[in-house]
Amino acid sequence: MRTRRAALAAVAGAASLALTLSACGQSSEGGSKQDKGSAKGGTIGIAMPTKSSERWIADGKNVVKDLQAKGYKTKLVYGEDDPDQQVSQIENLITQGVKGLIIAAIDNKSLNNVLQQAADAKIPVISYDRLILGTKNVDYYASFDNEKVGKLQGSYIV
Repeated sequence: MRTRRAALAAVAGAASLALTLSACGQSSEGGSKQDKGSAKGGTIGIAMPTKSSERWIADGKNVVKDLQAKGYKTKLVYGEDDPDQQVSQIENLITQGVKGLIIAAIDNKSLNNVLQQAADAKIPVISYDRLILGTKNVDYYASFDNEKVGKLQGSYIV
């Protein structure tokens, strides 16, 4: 159940990011060429909240697998439930020149400054599962239909 849910979310996030990066990579010479490294082969930073939950480990692995299947390189980090550590990790990913960020926030209000840095660097951001609040610098939100998930879990138990 969890693996399927994580895989669906990972595919949705990867597809959204791929579309964003493809659009960003078009040249002005006719709109069909891509700059080197802007889409295929670009590096995507993935910031998950913790390794202490199998759910986040599986989500991280699935996002990496799906992005690599689409030709992207990945950098996966885990914040170990420490908002300051997650902010520092995201700053490092921005400094390393990632082409996109997928973030499952530990604290959905602590990322405003680092997301401004991402926006200034023109790095698209996907808020994954946990909506990041208080900023306009989130480009996409990938989550689940929690009501449907609850019904499916209830059906499984019965």
